[in-house]
Amino acid sequence: MAHGKGTKHHKLHSYVGAGTIIGLGPVIMQVSMAAPRRERGFTEWLSTPAGALGFLAFFTAAIWYCKLEFDEVIMDYFDGGTRAFGLLANRIVPFIVWAVTVYAVVKMAFLG
Repeated sequence: MAHGKGTKHHKLHSYVGAGTIIGLGPVIMQVSMAAPRRERGFTEWLSTPAGALGFLAFFTAAIWYCKLEFDEVIMDYFDGGTRAFGLLANRIVPFIVWAVTVYAVVKMAFLG
């Protein structure tokens, strides 16, 4: 059995990809129901605890999947300091995007 960082990365990539695919159906369904009412529909959907938690689960998996994909691009095409900077930036930027989204959705759903 293979051991190492690459094996862990690929297993994690598979799990996160599966989570994204599983969550895609319910999110598409909710978005299609909210879209006719425009921003009011989305606000109502994300203001409910079930809608907020479902969206955040999907969004977390999607952001993590994109981060893992971009990690592979950085590892394949960059070396040295550029690779280190790219990997660091690829940790910070997705985290900021995720944190801002989580804050906004949690504030709407749970903090009024």
